[in-house]
Amino acid sequence: MSKRIGLIGLGIMGSAISGNFLKSGYSVTGFDLDPARCDELAGKGGTVAASPAEVVQASDIVITSLPTTAALDAVCTGDNGIASAGNKDVIIMECSTFPIEDKQRNHDALAAAGVTMLDAPLSGTGAQAREKDLAVYLSGDEAAANICADVIEGFARAHYYVGEFGNGSRMKYVANHLVAIHNIAAAEAMVMGMKGGLDPQQIYDVISDSAGTSRMFEVRGPMMVADDYSDATMKISVWQKDMSVIGAFAKSLDCPTPLFTTCSDIYVAGMAQGRQDEDTAAVCAILGEAARLKR
Repeated sequence: MSKRIGLIGLGIMGSAISGNFLKSGYSVTGFDLDPARCDELAGKGGTVAASPAEVVQASDIVITSLPTTAALDAVCTGDNGIASAGNKDVIIMECSTFPIEDKQRNHDALAAAGVTMLDAPLSGTGAQAREKDLAVYLSGDEAAANICADVIEGFARAHYYVGEFGNGSRMKYVANHLVAIHNIAAAEAMVMGMKGGLDPQQIYDVISDSAGTSRMFEVRGPMMVADDYSDATMKISVWQKDMSVIGAFAKSLDCPTPLFTTCSDIYVAGMAQGRQDEDTAAVCAILGEAARLKR
């Protein structure tokens, strides 16, 4: 527990990660623009910093989990950002899902300031993060990745070193491509079963133990059964960012993704229906409306 952990970005994912580190006995310092998120960290026993630079000064490893590339730019090279902290021994694990070029730009800027950044996206939902059921895709400087691997058990179940900087994001795009489709497939199957007269809880119990199950069916199925999507582990509005990044990546490779492209419109429909703050499991309600399902 000798490593001091920093968290910049205390949203759904960052909050869960900080809580698990604290439960594991680590010292945690965090920063977020939202005072409520900072209060939550303090209530769990963490230390609240006044800026990203202050987090870096108090930490050996800093995890960044941010909502936008503009936020990443500000955190890395803005006023009181990481580059200004003067701690060249710190390692930054950048865990957000962003275009590789945006991460690379900030990697290079921090390298010029003597700071090592890893591209280290996370596979898993906010609900999985609470249970330490995350996988980390480490990429970049291998020696730094090995150091970070020593603390990953504090917030995740698995980690993989996947090579050069940017490969972590490429692997995350593959994972989230499947998440997007599996989530829609789970909802479509639930709606078909319910419209056919089956009890939603029974569908979940039986299919979770069948060849047709998936991690998304198991994780998001309970929300679909309850028809309650208010405790968002991945908001539909935030998911639009990931969908856009993956779509642009596939297009840059001239790689057709017909299933992914088809399912994207269902998430957009959720935005149109005012469900932007609901969990992405709400696609079950969206498809239910299309099927005229009465629950």
